Amino acid sequence: MKYSILLALGLALSLPLYAGNKHNGQAKAKRTPEQVFNKKDTNHDGFLSKEEFMAKRKNQARAEKAFNRKDTNHDGKLSLGEFTAKAKGHKGGKGHKKNK
Repeated sequence: MKYSILLALGLALSLPLYAGNKHNGQAKAKRTPEQVFNKKDTNHDGFLSKEEFMAKRKNQARAEKAFNRKDTNHDGKLSLGEFTAKAKGHKGGKGHKKNK
């Protein structure tokens, strides 16, 4: 009885370690902003049009706001510099709560 409890406990404690190792020990590399920009730039002109920027976005209104905020020279397209620049006063990504 003791051994079966110890075995069950050992399996229960080791399961999260196994579950976190889905890629055979190789973590998926996070893409750089430059790589994301180049993938979105489907016509390879060195700029992102609003359509390219908003493609495959679930929340189109939010994507349009982000595009307008990033398009600092208001030419209707994003350069790599505009795309990679942090918004003024922006502190984080997902889950960031604004201070009120």
